[in-house]
Amino acid sequence: MISLNTPSDALDSLAHFIKVTRLRANVPMRDLAERSGIGIATLARVEKNGICSTDTLARILAALGTIDSFIESLTPPEPTSIAELRQVARKNERQRARRV
Repeated sequence: MISLNTPSDALDSLAHFIKVTRLRANVPMRDLAERSGIGIATLARVEKNGICSTDTLARILAALGTIDSFIESLTPPEPTSIAELRQVARKNERQRARRV
């Protein structure tokens, strides 16, 4: 699938999402950092550029109450045709390495 978005676009969107969600919930940065178990400087950096570890991201999203929708967005779509079902079944078959 072709996308016009870059990884930088994704990080910018993530930073914007976290900051806007925090502000809409009227949660001070200090409180969110404390609830997330991260430092205020770390949260400020994430809100500025979106760069963080997956652990930090999960902590922030959980503290904001948005982790469920994030997890749902990572769920692959269900197959919609017989051909797709067969393709998924083939991928799940056990495969062995070649003998040398």
